[in-house]
Amino acid sequence: MPVVVPDYHLGVVVSDLDRAMGELADLLGVHWLPPVRSGSQVTDDGPTGGGPMMTFSTQGPPYLELLEQVSGSIWSTPGLHHVGYWAAEARAESARMTDVGFPLEASAVVLSGDSEPGVFYHRTTDGLLLELVEMARGGPALAHYLSGAAG
Repeated sequence: MPVVVPDYHLGVVVSDLDRAMGELADLLGVHWLPPVRSGSQVTDDGPTGGGPMMTFSTQGPPYLELLEQVSGSIWSTPGLHHVGYWAAEARAESARMTDVGFPLEASAVVLSGDSEPGVFYHRTTDGLLLELVEMARGGPALAHYLSGAAG
């Protein structure tokens, strides 16, 4: 069953998180949650270490997520990076996307110390990444963060 287009978030990779937060606050009136370190990218060799510093807008949904650029990772190129979707069965949905011709490009753990990926990235023909977030894994932690309780 395909993912229903939710009102979750748009992820943007930026070269300097503090600068981008300030610019968008000034330009658009966006307010931000305190930055936190996200989960690490997962390769065939396992997690690669700490993920990027990131924040979400307090306005949403859809939320605006800023991720600070990390060379040599899936977060290496500034710009619109992904559209994030909640998925009840992210691993199964990732397999379905692979089966219809959009192979898994990367996965990530949701929280540091997590051993299994809970986030899966597939790229569209035009280059946009679709980020599938396992609701049971990422949902509680992200809901806590988005509520502002983590700050």
